[in-house]
Amino acid sequence: MSLLADIQKITERTYQPTGVNFEEFIIPRERYIYLSQYDFTCGELSESARVFFRVHERRLYVGIYYSRDLIRSLEKHDPRAGLSERNISAFCVFMEEINHAVHGALKFMEGLPDFGQESFLQDLELQAKIDAYLLLKYFLAFFNTSKQLEAMDRLWLRHHLFEREELNYASSALAERYHQAVVLGEKYTRFLDGLPPAERLPEIRRFRRMPYHTKRTYINCLP
Repeated sequence: MSLLADIQKITERTYQPTGVNFEEFIIPRERYIYLSQYDFTCGELSESARVFFRVHERRLYVGIYYSRDLIRSLEKHDPRAGLSERNISAFCVFMEEINHAVHGALKFMEGLPDFGQESFLQDLELQAKIDAYLLLKYFLAFFNTSKQLEAMDRLWLRHHLFEREELNYASSALAERYHQAVVLGEKYTRFLDGLPPAERLPEIRRFRRMPYHTKRTYINCLP
């Protein structure tokens, strides 16, 4: 099974199956360049990876792009063989796009959202931060002899996901979107870590179904 399929399987097992094989929606660089001309924020975002959504005649179309450099990096330092400083950043980028695809598809299945709304994009970024933290915890624990997450593992993950993020965007909307994802994601994952293990899965499933503004209010009310 490919790395993409592994991540999709874990994400959908956590939430809900989409019934889609997202490996079939990988697009080449030429298609990425073509689609990017319709997204005015693309110039400020990394060219390593991207996901595109389009709704036409009540059908959802998805395109997922990964650069050759990103793929080569992950092939050389496969996260399934262990996580380190050599692959953590590339793996986070890789995970984020498939996560966006899964959550976008689930939202479409639940009611045809407006994929152009800022609240939809904010929700995708927040969910990606939360899910990346959960998935990376899973990977790190798997490679520990004890099969348990160590205290230093959590600190290392939080550093990479929430502390070293650079938010220097000319677009105020982009800066705010990613800032909120970092701040809210950091607080919510701390809340999750404090729950008894048996309560975490029901909690994140309930949380996913909330509208973005409800999620933001909910997190801000957490202790």
